[in-house]
Amino acid sequence: MPRAKTRHEKSTPEGRYLYAVVPIEVVDSLNLDTPGIQGADVHPVTSGKLAAIVSDIEQQTLRPERKHLSTHSAVLGQVMDQAPMLPVAFGIIAGSEREVRNLLAEHANDFLTQLRAVRGNVEMGLRIRLSDPDAFGYYVNAFPELKAMRDDLYREGEPSREEKIELGKYFVDLLNGFREATADKVLDGIESVARQTVVNEPRNESEVVNLAALVPQKKVDAFNATVEKLGATLPENFQVNVTGPWPPYNFTHLRIHFEEVEEAAQGAP
Repeated sequence: MPRAKTRHEKSTPEGRYLYAVVPIEVVDSLNLDTPGIQGADVHPVTSGKLAAIVSDIEQQTLRPERKHLSTHSAVLGQVMDQAPMLPVAFGIIAGSEREVRNLLAEHANDFLTQLRAVRGNVEMGLRIRLSDPDAFGYYVNAFPELKAMRDDLYREGEPSREEKIELGKYFVDLLNGFREATADKVLDGIESVARQTVVNEPRNESEVVNLAALVPQKKVDAFNATVEKLGATLPENFQVNVTGPWPPYNFTHLRIHFEEVEEAAQGAP
């Protein structure tokens, strides 16, 4: 009969915090000495041709505090340096190791396909933004047609609300056209050093381009050099910011719902 635990002994947490999914063949060579969430040891949970990189955790939810986000990123960074991987979004917790194995089994074909697609590549971020704090004022001077419309509306005093709305819509149309043209120029420029790209929505009025590029690890330096040359062709009021290398978040799609996986596993013959 197993010995009962005393009240002073701690049981092993049943939850598993997920960081990434990797192919099984890399597990034996992985160095996983970066401490996980709450200082827990990071280790693999295997199933078939896949392994999930996890650490033990007691609770089922985790607040996105800076220390936790930093730890999550640090573990991903160590794994990324050693193996192809599918990064898991912050805060995903399985109720047990069994749930992790069920997840890997249920989505094995999809995960393996995605791993093959990103093998040997990293994600690089590229943003171009206007440094002038008065975005509208800058574009009024940059687009003669916008300046002419603005001047015409204000020539006889304060325009009506409807006229201001029309001016705003015209500004948005011109800005979107400028963003599209700039993004196209960037995409053409990095075509030789990026396998795939994802153009994301600008986060604010000052941002012109916000994209992610899947870049072969051996071409990261070439990517940086290419972007630097592209930046030199932009007006001086625009700044180019490159970040990375990162795990390929924008080029992988892990849809993890442990309840559904568990129900499917229980219903299997």
